[in-house]
Amino acid sequence: MSINIVEQYINLTKKTVNEYMKLIFERKFSKKYCDMFNEKYINVRYYNFYEDDIGTTTRKKILNYLKKEEEEISMNNIDDRELIEQMRLFYYYVLYFDDVVRFRSLEEIIKKITKLRKKILGKETEDFEKNLSKIVIEYKEQKEELLKRFESDEFSIKITNYKDRVNVYRINLDYDIKFPLEYSTYAIKKAFTTGIIDEDRLIIEYYLTVVKVLRDVIKQNFKRHYVVEFTATLLEKPKKLKNLLKIIDEPMTQEKISIKIRYEDFMQNKDKVYELMREGYNFTVVLDKTFEVEYQNLEKLKMFKYVIVNRNLTYYEEIIGENVINI
Repeated sequence: MSINIVEQYINLTKKTVNEYMKLIFERKFSKKYCDMFNEKYINVRYYNFYEDDIGTTTRKKILNYLKKEEEEISMNNIDDRELIEQMRLFYYYVLYFDDVVRFRSLEEIIKKITKLRKKILGKETEDFEKNLSKIVIEYKEQKEELLKRFESDEFSIKITNYKDRVNVYRINLDYDIKFPLEYSTYAIKKAFTTGIIDEDRLIIEYYLTVVKVLRDVIKQNFKRHYVVEFTATLLEKPKKLKNLLKIIDEPMTQEKISIKIRYEDFMQNKDKVYELMREGYNFTVVLDKTFEVEYQNLEKLKMFKYVIVNRNLTYYEEIIGENVINI
């Protein structure tokens, strides 16, 4: 059964924050307010919501929205205004733990938190610094282990930039598996792109692509988009298709990853593809000789994230639009 890497990674981030805040506030800790700050933080940090602040750094953007969140929470919880403000002040250091702000020494950051805790809360706890260090390091290791679970010496993804499209990349699965000399390169390639094997290799490709997307976002790069392979036979196998798409069934990956489908396959499975689009999945269509240049067909192309057109096609010059990729 597939797992959703992004969902698990974000849950680990939330757990890190909750454990950190529990250690800071002890009995004063409020999961209710922590969850509200977490939601705002995740929306900015990982989903890059709120385009109105597009010109600011991720750090500044997060701090601005945490401050706004504090004000909004306080309006409805006046009696807890002081606690809410305090939680927002300590939330600032989450940016260090979660790779938003670079730092030289975790020990120095923890000492600053210790001083702030004494100043604001009047608290001094034995082994506080040791316990906080343990929380940060253990969760950071868990998050990295999650990403590395899907890396192997046998498989990797080949990332190719489309020449006329900035920040859009084609994904292909590469393999480094030793075969007997009797097998030709052609035979091996055909074996990996035929029938059941073709369907199953997509699971590996999607996992590795999701890890790449997540690593981009961790580095605060929200611009890159990826076009992944697909085989139309999966549209006749609902359970297998659901298992594959669960890997990218998450707002971040749905936005960053587009599923490539041939126009002929799309036309034969229009209702199923439309349903997947309504569920949030993006598709890139590769036009072929079956495409007819008519107004109705041209309008359909607007539904796709990208439209790939080969220069050798007779109607090549008639296909125009912001989402068109020429190859």
